[in-house]
Amino acid sequence: MSGKNEESLNFLVPELLVGKFQVSNIYGNYTSKGNFSSHGVDLSFSEMGLSKTLKSSEISVLKGKLEDTLRVWENKYQRHLDQKHKKNRAEHVDELNREASEAIHTLKNILNHTLDVDDKVNWDDLKRKDTFRINPKKLFRDGKVPSYVNCDSHGRPIEFKKIEIPAAPVYDQVRNEYSFISKLFWGKEIDKDFKKRIDKWKKTQEEIENSNKERDEFFDQVVAYFEVKKREFEEEQRRDTVVIDSLKDRYSEKDQKAIEEYCDLVLSRSQYPEYFPQNWSLEYNNDSKILILEYDLPSPDQMPTVESYRYVKARDEVTEKLISQAVQKKMYDSVIYQICIRTVHELFEADVVDGLQAVAFNGIVTSTNPATGKKERKVIASVLANKDEFMELDLSLVEPKATFKHLKGIAATTFVDLTPIPPIIKLEKSDKRFIEGRDVVAIIDESINLAAMNWDDFEHLIREIFEKEFAVNGGEVKVTQASSDGGVDAIAFDPDPIRGGKIVIQAKRYTNVVGVAAVRDLYGTVMNEGATKGILVTTSNYGNDSYKFAQDKPITLLNGGNLLSLLEKHGHKARINIAEAKKILSV
Repeated sequence: MSGKNEESLNFLVPELLVGKFQVSNIYGNYTSKGNFSSHGVDLSFSEMGLSKTLKSSEISVLKGKLEDTLRVWENKYQRHLDQKHKKNRAEHVDELNREASEAIHTLKNILNHTLDVDDKVNWDDLKRKDTFRINPKKLFRDGKVPSYVNCDSHGRPIEFKKIEIPAAPVYDQVRNEYSFISKLFWGKEIDKDFKKRIDKWKKTQEEIENSNKERDEFFDQVVAYFEVKKREFEEEQRRDTVVIDSLKDRYSEKDQKAIEEYCDLVLSRSQYPEYFPQNWSLEYNNDSKILILEYDLPSPDQMPTVESYRYVKARDEVTEKLISQAVQKKMYDSVIYQICIRTVHELFEADVVDGLQAVAFNGIVTSTNPATGKKERKVIASVLANKDEFMELDLSLVEPKATFKHLKGIAATTFVDLTPIPPIIKLEKSDKRFIEGRDVVAIIDESINLAAMNWDDFEHLIREIFEKEFAVNGGEVKVTQASSDGGVDAIAFDPDPIRGGKIVIQAKRYTNVVGVAAVRDLYGTVMNEGATKGILVTTSNYGNDSYKFAQDKPITLLNGGNLLSLLEKHGHKARINIAEAKKILSV
């Protein structure tokens, strides 16, 4: 699917996780050239300290990854709840010890684990094989299933209960309700009563028949709606299959994006302990056949710290025996070296089309700097592995650190200190459209009417003011080549892992209301660029249609008043006089 299309995700949420996690809107990721590369979505589960970034160039594959992640998180959360319940109970000490032992055993065998796994992607496994099911409540406008409608296990209405028509009045039964004397002297009154009852019954009969007819028609409508939703599901399933088949074909043809998607799938299927980040960014170069990978590694404080547990009966408590710092340090070094070698192995083993000549692995750790209290991302391990050389290794017999050194990998003496190193090859943010910015904001004062500025100066002003705005979080803003047609005027790169990414900025030095067409164009540009968000800035204002269109999209509209406030926030004052600008610009 193209990044140009508006997409949304409808996914299944495990009952245990309902209301427990947060998921972002879909956003776009971009290549080093600023082109759309994939859709992305961020997940976080604060109670468990879990977060994950999922990416795919195809919405259907992204949906599958999201649901797989939630199933994994559901299992993790269930184990968390179980452990929380068990930890302080003596009868569970043996179980806690088994878990501690298994955790350490797992870390010692990170590399060996993958040697028994076929890392190649089975394309058929990616295809949806589920049958259509729907919550019957979703078939009804008020969200309630009428009591007279029965549905099967798939949510399909299968029958409805008709209202029964009461039996018609019988003359002899009505007559018997009267006394002997009444029967002798009031025969005509009995006849009238019977006729009245018959008329009332006929009216009731007609009303019930009409109600049953309405139920019948309503039932048919609901069944028809079910069939519509089922066809939509099956069509979506069919489209997903077509997408996966197309991705498979493009991968066979060594298409750049398909190789990146394939490698992403390989990494996403790699099983690690639940507390590992398992986030990454990758880029494939067709010319060099090198895959450049930035891979998030666990930080030292995420490693297990408990060697064993003991129940102290006298105090009725469970105590912990901690792993010594020396052992922890050695264990962390081993884990990082194993991850490096294992990840390269998985990518090469899965490379069935020989698209990878080499893999550049950059291991990154995100941790809090104790001196500043701020989060920092550091490359602590970097290796460039050639496939032919790597595939000659017998990984069942190697020592990971020695193998890393044999491949001429770069790392500090020990990993636990998180000493940053320069990566051998790194991902670059580059775009041929970018040009040097020009300082304009310095000359801005209250004598300047922004609505009458030279349009080129206005674009540079917008770049400068947003550069100040994004610099607070370590972001950067680049201005693109001048274009009086109001295209992409600047691109911001926000490093925030949750709300950040690539942001397209457009500047409109307008004296008239900005119409919805400009907002639609911006949205199209956001999709084209694979950006996470678009910002439209104008000296004038927006119409109601513009605000309505932007309401549920990753678009921010800033009018003249907002612009003046933004300038003032960063210590600059200016003014906007639309009437004056119209006169100046008409000369």
